[in-house]
Amino acid sequence: MRAGRRAAGGSANRAKVARRDWIEAAYQELARAGERGVSINALAARLGVTKGSFYWHFKDRGELMRALLERWAHERTDEMLALALGSTTDPLERLRRIQALGREVAPIDRAMRLWARHAPEADEAVRHSDRALLGHIAACLRELGFAPDEARLRALLMLRAWVGGYLVPSPDDGETALDAERTLEIFLAVPGGRTASADPAES
Repeated sequence: MRAGRRAAGGSANRAKVARRDWIEAAYQELARAGERGVSINALAARLGVTKGSFYWHFKDRGELMRALLERWAHERTDEMLALALGSTTDPLERLRRIQALGREVAPIDRAMRLWARHAPEADEAVRHSDRALLGHIAACLRELGFAPDEARLRALLMLRAWVGGYLVPSPDDGETALDAERTLEIFLAVPGGRTASADPAES
């Protein structure tokens, strides 16, 4: 009887904690503790289940980490860019949104880049995501009037600065909305002290 209740309870736990729950828990743990902190024991404790539940959904930790890479790549490219680009045609506003979203995802982005330093599969995921993001930033810059080569270089500079933001934090109380806007103005500055604009009358 007891064994039957334990088996039923184990099945209930497995049904309650789905594969996506393990992936989401791993995602949160990656942001908190980095790739090496994503252990089956830590995730089981976070989810309140036994390690046996993990093997109901995954062959091993490697399979989980591959699913985690897919989860990150989807958020970093599809979801992030859909939020930034989906509801406005204004390239300047799209750049503001990409910049703001970049600050929001900084913890997981940092963890991914550190993971990519020693794992080829993570490195490829980061490179693929960066290529997509750079393409969108450069497209915004071209709409603002920059030539293709200049747009590509400025996009790379902007991405490097935004990524470096969490590695070199502000020495005071952090970046304000005004600081972020002024930073974007500097990125968009053109000779003569003007700032690029999507409106030809303002260029």
